[in-house]
Amino acid sequence: MRLRKDMIEYLATQVVNELEEKEIIDTSGERSDVILDVAGVITRDLMVEDALNDEVKRILEEKYAEIDSANINYHKMFQMVKMKMARERGLIL
Repeated sequence: MRLRKDMIEYLATQVVNELEEKEIIDTSGERSDVILDVAGVITRDLMVEDALNDEVKRILEEKYAEIDSANINYHKMFQMVKMKMARERGLIL
């Protein structure tokens, strides 16, 4: 995961603060629970992207000889495959 736990908690707190400020939500004493829920959503979303990255790496490792012999930029290929798979799965990255 690209973000540390403390950074995720900070982001979750900022999201809850913003939603409360705009009177979109009212936590009424459950603020810490709401922050934990938001942090959980952020964490799960990042884990989905991590799993996608791992799958793309496995696919490209299997095709490494072809990629290397065709002198294809690995990073660009990684991004293209990742975006294609994300679209196919309806993921927003």
